Formats: sequence, C-alpha cells, structure tokens
Amino acid sequence: MAATDCKRYESCSAPFCPMNEGSLGGIWFPEEEICRSREFSQEAWIKRQKMIAKKTGDIYPGYTYEMLQRDCIIKKGIVGIDPDIPIDEFDEAVQKWLEAHPEKKPMSEEKKAEFAKRMRESRNR
Repeated sequence: MAATDCKRYESCSAPFCPMNEGSLGGIWFPEEEICRSREFSQEAWIKRQKMIAKKTGDIYPGYTYEMLQRDCIIKKGIVGIDPDIPIDEFDEAVQKWLEAHPEKKPMSEEKKAEFAKRMRESRNR
C-alpha cells in the first residue's frame, strides 16, 4: 500500500507515515503532525508519538523511528536527541538515548493479580 492510497494524503503533513517506509528514516519533533489514520492508530510507535507530544509540548529535540519503537517509560521531561549534532555522532547519540531509556519490564502474573485486587478494593471504597 502506498502513501498516496491514504484518504488523508492530500492534507497530511506527518513526517512519519506508516504507509511510506522511506519516511521513517528521519527525525520527528513533538510539535509536528502525527498520522491520524484510524487504520494505524493502534501502532505502538504512533501511540508513543502521541504520549511524547502530550508530555513534552514543543520541546525541540527529536526522535527517530527506532527511538519511538522503544517500549520505555514516557513521562514529563523526556527529551529526544539534538538533530544538529554532527552526522558522524548521530548513531552514537541514538544508542546513548536507547541505553538511557530501557524497555519496560513485563509485569508478572502475581503482580498483575495483586494490582487488579488493589484496583477492585479502591473502587469499592
């Protein structure tokens, strides 16, 4: 499927397009548009874009597709990488960011059950 097949193709200015793999090699900034197609709204990296945009506002440092694929904790104050760094240092900067933002650890079944129990108890109060 090509990007031109999207209903929003004419009006969309999202730099990262799930229908155009070539667009995923750049940098996305939190103030830029995010894909609005319902077909791709459940993509994890698009959800992370929305979370980052909500938490950071118009902070300048950007995020690569690789960074957006990282299932890390996204909270207020998260900062991407400076796109003005020299090209020969770019990959190293991305690697440092990935190391500083480890993948979330999956919750054990015991912890899930404990969490669910606490949620039920808090609702019944």
